[in-house]
Amino acid sequence: MNVVLKILGFLFFIAGFLLTLKPDLLGKFPASIDAYQMIEKRVRWGLLVGLGLFLIFNSNWNSWGLGITALLFAITLGIIISRLTGFVKDGFFIQQLWWLLIELFALLLFGFLYWKQK
Repeated sequence: MNVVLKILGFLFFIAGFLLTLKPDLLGKFPASIDAYQMIEKRVRWGLLVGLGLFLIFNSNWNSWGLGITALLFAITLGIIISRLTGFVKDGFFIQQLWWLLIELFALLLFGFLYWKQK
């Protein structure tokens, strides 16, 4: 079962990262979309990236509290990866930097909670 979850996690990660790189793969966007909105479209697929990371790296399936904290950490990390990919592909915006800083704070918080529970 653990191997199946890791393979599924790898597939989620690859699919999420590909959709982060090319978010209009599943549907076309209007021509009037600007770069800021394009980064937001990329960030949606960060959830799939994070879910894949969670399934790949989580090894403790017994503790609910630890699992939920690990899931929140992984999803936040996936969103950060997608936002940074958007910075590279679409450009740098101050408002996006504020979102990144908030997400980094949440990542540190979830990492601290995970460390305290373990």
